[in-house]
Amino acid sequence: MSGRGKYRGNRHRNNHQTLSSVAKEAATSLPADSPVLALFKNAALKLNDRQDRYERLVKLSRDITIESKRIIFLLHSAITQESTEKSVKDAKERLKKLVDGPIRSIGLELENSPAYLYSRAVTAGFQEFIEARTFCSLMESKVIISYPDVQKEFQYDVKDEGGENDRTVVTFLPHTDYMLGLADLTGELMRKAINSISSGDSHECFHACQVVRELYTGSLGLFGMGKELARKMSVTRNNLAKVEAAVYALRVRGGEAPATLLLAPKPDWEADQRSDDEGYY
Repeated sequence: MSGRGKYRGNRHRNNHQTLSSVAKEAATSLPADSPVLALFKNAALKLNDRQDRYERLVKLSRDITIESKRIIFLLHSAITQESTEKSVKDAKERLKKLVDGPIRSIGLELENSPAYLYSRAVTAGFQEFIEARTFCSLMESKVIISYPDVQKEFQYDVKDEGGENDRTVVTFLPHTDYMLGLADLTGELMRKAINSISSGDSHECFHACQVVRELYTGSLGLFGMGKELARKMSVTRNNLAKVEAAVYALRVRGGEAPATLLLAPKPDWEADQRSDDEGYY
């Protein structure tokens, strides 16, 4: 080891200690009314305010995610036509409460703040809401609600405490979150198609397959939408493969099965009826 590099580490260590001691002396020597100290205190307050707002938005996004998952489960539980109409009606009411509740609070939180700074805090909730909202509209009218229609639902008329000034607050929905929600919708449609086969509703299976195919085909032409959407494209392709395999089996092998296997199950009130010939008294 050369003598020139022998004391190199000690020299840097001594300089570091010297610099820290100088910085400490300069900080303690600042007066209380120093503009430099006031500048740093103001920056600390802004950072704390931004962190608190970020945590509140994370909590709101978590509430939206949990409720949206429950709404999706409610829509999957519908089997018959009557139960589907009831589930869709209940889902629309619960979605409206989400729009008027947590999503409205997000718009108020970000009214005077740049939304892009807090996009990571709310993206999970927005994606899950879009998944539930599009799934509900698809079950209701066989049409996926568009991005402009969803954005219109996120507009609110807000009054001040005195009730004098009216203003419009908009909860901004990023296009990427809407597209990511549609990518997640393909998974729910895949489950819906598989469940429809077991319940004997073959038309629902064919319709779900066609929707998943069109969503995947439309997503192939998107470029520059981010790595998250590119990652979900592989999941969408797998969902499409599962749905097409189920439709293929239903179309090809379904003709070999008796027609009674493709009929809807009997309702509970009819299944519980027993005749005297069965030995029940």
